[in-house]
Amino acid sequence: RAERAMGLRHAFVPALSPAEVSEPVEAASAAVRPGDLVERTIVRSSPTARSDDTGGARPAEAAPPATRRPEPAVAAAIAPPAASPPAAAGGDVELFGGAGAAGGESFASPELSPVEKAAALATLDEQQVRGCVKCPLSRGRRNTVFGEGDANAALMFVGEGPGGTEDATGRPFVGRSGQKLDEMVRAMGLTREAVYVANVVKCRAFLPGPPPKDRPPQPDEAAACMPYLVRQIEVVRPKVIVTLGLSATQYLLGLKRPMSRMRGNWFEWKGIPLMPTFHPSYILRNYTPDTRRAVWEDLKQVMEKLNVKPPSRPV
Repeated sequence: RAERAMGLRHAFVPALSPAEVSEPVEAASAAVRPGDLVERTIVRSSPTARSDDTGGARPAEAAPPATRRPEPAVAAAIAPPAASPPAAAGGDVELFGGAGAAGGESFASPELSPVEKAAALATLDEQQVRGCVKCPLSRGRRNTVFGEGDANAALMFVGEGPGGTEDATGRPFVGRSGQKLDEMVRAMGLTREAVYVANVVKCRAFLPGPPPKDRPPQPDEAAACMPYLVRQIEVVRPKVIVTLGLSATQYLLGLKRPMSRMRGNWFEWKGIPLMPTFHPSYILRNYTPDTRRAVWEDLKQVMEKLNVKPPSRPV
């Protein structure tokens, strides 16, 4: 039934052949505590101006109250490190310095409390991301798209970057791809509010057209923005990361491999188990039993890692 909720009703087809996938990298993970998926502090970026999906202007949201000087533990979590320059890629080499094939060593900083996490993410957005001009993407944006969800989430989804609807609203995954992601999350027995969602780049990467057309971020654009994502992950400290699509997976892992060799296999990033799967937009473009079954198999592995059982009825 959970499969029907995600559009997977007729998705039972033979699995991918061994030649299409890479050897899995084993990653140990602690079980989710009973409170890990409930009673979360929700963080949502608040752009200064927003538009609806049809392009019409909507009233700007009320400005948040002035932020006090953060506590030392929070302050240590809002200053992104300098991005490393791009490096030549080929085979299984790093796409650019900083992430590496396994994401490097675990975070040395202590984990923050849920309240400190929410404050650290809000301050990072307000003081670093919204005014960022580190790469040319800033010149074409309407809003930065920081991320949103539970600041203390056990599960974090990482996509490539915002599209047109996200650029207009300042929120991640709110267009058709966002609706598909919501279906995926519900099929796992979770809610959008219980997970955290972010992207590699915080500004829309697109070709001007007409009409404008989304494109994958370039290595220099991803490298400029990667410290923000690294800090988001460091603050949230999810139990599992799910990367959505080729660009997000390659840039976060720092590897140049085809998606067929990565999806469905566990990797580890700074001690956190990471599962690559197809981007929701790819699922919509290739709405076949093969694609849907592959994604559902990936999500079932994530649920097993988190000790989450799929819902007993459609959601």
